[in-house]
Amino acid sequence: MLRDIKQWCEQCRACQTRRSPVPKQRAPMGVMHVSRPLQRVAVDILELPVTSRGNRYVLVVEDYFTKYVNLYALPNQTALTVAHCLFNDYVLVHGVPEVLHSDQGRQFEAEVVQTLCRLLGIKKTRTTAYNPKSDGMVERHNRTLIDQLAKMLLSHEGEWDGFVKQVAFAYNSSPHASTKFTPFYLMHGREARVPADVLVSAPVLDSERAGSVSEYVSVLARKLESAFAVARLHASEATERQKLYYDEGVCHRKYGVGSLVWLNNPTESRTKLAPHWKGPYQVVQVLTSGGESALTYRIVNPLDPLERAQVVHHDRLKLYTLPLPPQASVNPTMQCEAPSLVYEGPGSELTPPLPLQSRSGRIVRVPSHLRDFVV
Repeated sequence: MLRDIKQWCEQCRACQTRRSPVPKQRAPMGVMHVSRPLQRVAVDILELPVTSRGNRYVLVVEDYFTKYVNLYALPNQTALTVAHCLFNDYVLVHGVPEVLHSDQGRQFEAEVVQTLCRLLGIKKTRTTAYNPKSDGMVERHNRTLIDQLAKMLLSHEGEWDGFVKQVAFAYNSSPHASTKFTPFYLMHGREARVPADVLVSAPVLDSERAGSVSEYVSVLARKLESAFAVARLHASEATERQKLYYDEGVCHRKYGVGSLVWLNNPTESRTKLAPHWKGPYQVVQVLTSGGESALTYRIVNPLDPLERAQVVHHDRLKLYTLPLPPQASVNPTMQCEAPSLVYEGPGSELTPPLPLQSRSGRIVRVPSHLRDFVV
């Protein structure tokens, strides 16, 4: 009976739309491998209080390999403003990145940004919906940025848009925990000469002196080649540690093509009585992301062909359990029939049929006070 009750609850549609799996679905951490500057660049928009200059947003641009960060104060987050800033303030200063990664914000998915990427030969990628950890590097830096700006405003007079450049420079000229190098060095091939060096009249290192341009280029090439190799090693070791820690709580269920799944719906989950899951959806493609397979899926609604296919992360899915087939209704008041007499024709005797037996094999006996009656 317990098994039947459990099966019934698992297949109850209303229960499936409200109940989340335990333990919580969690795919292993995907690893993004990069080996050179501008191979992959992440962008994000951070909203802050409006300043007297009319700035309200910060465009964060961070290189995956060097960890070099650029911060741009913007008055709005329209696609045209973002595209203008990316081209004039980033591309014309640092060069054209190979891949531009962002969330699904309208300003990044607009036609003007897509056209800019197409004209410059940039591959545009994006995170899956409601999955900010797909762009965890820039999301983590946003926390650092807010923390640094808050400290600056506590100790200096002014507004945040007057300090974003200083905060970015301080970040880029500090050794990064993953690579062990400063982002400035990996991006420019030399350490930044900070104001403190000027105040104390720090001498120029012999390694930074060169007799000619060709000699300087040769020395710089050797230094960067060595630095990149060490940075890749340190970054790889840091990534392995992070993945080992993250994967301790993994509860990964792989879905195949054709599987029926529920889709978590965070927008409706904000309402206490609304269903948390909607579906069923059908998996039509298993995608590979960050070197890991079965992390993202393309799903469709088999009941609504007009609904657009979606690419969603594993952590927003759970298995759809098919409901029980319809069964004939049983009247609970019906009881087991007692043995009845059978008449087989003239001259025959009334003989009772074989006794009825219960499920356990015990013979069903008529109560003594009903033996004289036919029931």
